[in-house]
Amino acid sequence: MFRSTLLAAAVLTCTLITAAYGATPRDVNTYHLFTPPQTKAAWETRAAFLRQQLLFGLGLYPMPEKTPLNPRITGTIEGPDYFVDSVAIETVPNFFLCGNLYRPKGKTGPFPGIANPHGHWKNGRLEVEADVPPAAPGDAKPAPGKANLVSIGVNLARQGFVVFAYDMVGYNDTNQIINHRKFADTQHSWSWNISIAGLQLWNSIRVVDFLESLPDVDGKRIGVTGASGGGTQTFLLSAVDPRIQAAVPVNMVSSFMQGGCLCENGPHMRLDTDNVEITSLMAPKPLLLISCTGDWTKNVPSVEFPALKKIYELYGAADKAAVAHFNYGHNYNIESREAMYAFFGKWLLKDTNKERFKEKPFELDVKAMRVWNEKNPRPTDAISETQLFENLVSYFSRQLESLWPNDAAGLADFQQKMRPALQHALGIVSDDAAAENVPAVTIRSEHAVLICGDSADAVSDVASKLKDSHVYSLVLPNFSDLPESEFGKFYPTYNRTNTAARAGKVANAIRHLKRMGCKKIDVAGLGTAGLPTLLARGVVACEGRTLIDVNAFDNGNEKSFATQLYSPGLRRAGDLRTAVLLIAPQPLYLHNGGSAFKFDEIKSLATRAGASLKCETKALSNGDIAKWLKD
Repeated sequence: MFRSTLLAAAVLTCTLITAAYGATPRDVNTYHLFTPPQTKAAWETRAAFLRQQLLFGLGLYPMPEKTPLNPRITGTIEGPDYFVDSVAIETVPNFFLCGNLYRPKGKTGPFPGIANPHGHWKNGRLEVEADVPPAAPGDAKPAPGKANLVSIGVNLARQGFVVFAYDMVGYNDTNQIINHRKFADTQHSWSWNISIAGLQLWNSIRVVDFLESLPDVDGKRIGVTGASGGGTQTFLLSAVDPRIQAAVPVNMVSSFMQGGCLCENGPHMRLDTDNVEITSLMAPKPLLLISCTGDWTKNVPSVEFPALKKIYELYGAADKAAVAHFNYGHNYNIESREAMYAFFGKWLLKDTNKERFKEKPFELDVKAMRVWNEKNPRPTDAISETQLFENLVSYFSRQLESLWPNDAAGLADFQQKMRPALQHALGIVSDDAAAENVPAVTIRSEHAVLICGDSADAVSDVASKLKDSHVYSLVLPNFSDLPESEFGKFYPTYNRTNTAARAGKVANAIRHLKRMGCKKIDVAGLGTAGLPTLLARGVVACEGRTLIDVNAFDNGNEKSFATQLYSPGLRRAGDLRTAVLLIAPQPLYLHNGGSAFKFDEIKSLATRAGASLKCETKALSNGDIAKWLKD
């Protein structure tokens, strides 16, 4: 009676869906350029999904509370036509982001505000490398790249902008985190979506809050610019913060190299995407890409910019996207800076006279621009990086607790907010993307049973006991997970882990059955496939019962999630607890808890939300599983 084959064979009562892990893993240097959609509607659907993916992966969905910034000025330098303040703000309580606020002198505001993150230059925001002459016309060898980052603040202030140039974490005065390239670099950290990339994006969002709060800044005219790692911060901020009205990422946006530092590679940040598509989220607002011949942006005018411009064309805004290309090495030198000044002048000051945006010389003692000094030391209540991490985990835990539902109405609100979080934690693609290139199947019944297991024998044994049902089978082999020693290659920035890959296969199988007309789908997860099946079933809503082997997983142990059930953001999304609540009010049966699985909290949450949940410490036999599915 029982036969198994591929899902495409519609006439068989029982079907086997095979699972393959996928293509060669991506990394920082894997070429990847998105394909622009053909319509504005298609792009906006994709853009909404991608923006949410970024926010979640970088720890900002649900959005953390914005606590008081408590800005403090520890010194002011007065130039002939500008002021420079040394400023610290608290982006989270007792964590100080430091920088310099450049303000016009002798002009009347309100002025446009510019957020100015820096890249990985030795002296950070205080870098003052001397410019070099450009290469001779026709010279194939680029001139050396230089960066005078202090000049950006001074000259923009002279031109009528208020600029906040702020530290990357671990640089200059923002050194409560000691090692910029090592903070939160473990699977445990990323299970909570705590990363240095996310912290820096949060810092940038709080910088916009700070600029908005200033009486001489026009909050409707805020721009952002930075080069190299600061270019990454620039396009990330402009992608997720709608307050940014003009952006100039410099020498970073490329389809050939995505960013070589941990601060540019956050959890699931480039899953199925790349820097060019992320930068395109700025459309249709003014965007200038600055690139050069001597680094990974050498092909921007011919490769990356045309793809990005197609998005602007969907909005009829091709004139708002521009590129400036220079024959230099990696830089933010005077030609690049003056192109940026003129661009901001055009779009934020409505001044198209480029001659007004040429640099003028200045003199500044950069040592006097530091925030903390003997007279003004860092406050004694400043937290350490260990305390910061612990505080973030504690805050995210409390935020989850505040979201847990207490009744049916609360359950509906919870599901609307947290289903996307679990979806992004598992890297499960949108419904539209999942529907592409799937085989057509004729469903003989509106009621199907999907059996998911880690071996064909286990799946077949349960399926054979369901002779009168329309059974579909999914075999999920265990793929080898990424060892922690390999974490430095940023694997989970670009690729799905074992847990995510398995859950994605189940989610797509359920969606496929729904698209083919199944109204009711009972799902069973066997052995090590049980928990990925539970997570997937939480992402894909459907009518039907779910039976899960929890395989004696120790859900009270952080290490278990970081090693046995690892996917970035899974803890941040509420892990198995959220999956249980997302399945509600459909019946759910968890078994094989053994002595390790902690049922109490899950039972309590389910009871409060009115969910139908049954729990069993013992393992059910295949016969018992089939009986429950048929009853």
